[in-house]
Amino acid sequence: MARAYQWTEDEDEIALDAVTVGISSDTRILKVGGLQFGQRQAQVYWPEKPGAGTSLAAGVEGPMSVEAGLKRADELCHRYGFARVVLYLQHRELWDDRWGRLTEAAGVSERME
Repeated sequence: MARAYQWTEDEDEIALDAVTVGISSDTRILKVGGLQFGQRQAQVYWPEKPGAGTSLAAGVEGPMSVEAGLKRADELCHRYGFARVVLYLQHRELWDDRWGRLTEAAGVSERME
């Protein structure tokens, strides 16, 4: 079963218990039959995570491929005890279902049960 990710298109929505993978594209190319995005890239963001022996300052890494960003976010969750990985999508259409699935409704401020 594909992994489910909570997501948002609101760059001001922050999940303090999560590592966020931001997915964006610098270009949009108009093609016959619709809008197509250029190269997708990811940035990985995390909030400060204090802890005994595992403290982590807030930070960001990237740009990198989306696959590398999702992998890095999982590594940070495992190493520093973040509860989850969430997504910020510049545009919903940038998501590729090969990476997993998105929750039906947008929003990352509350943890999925």
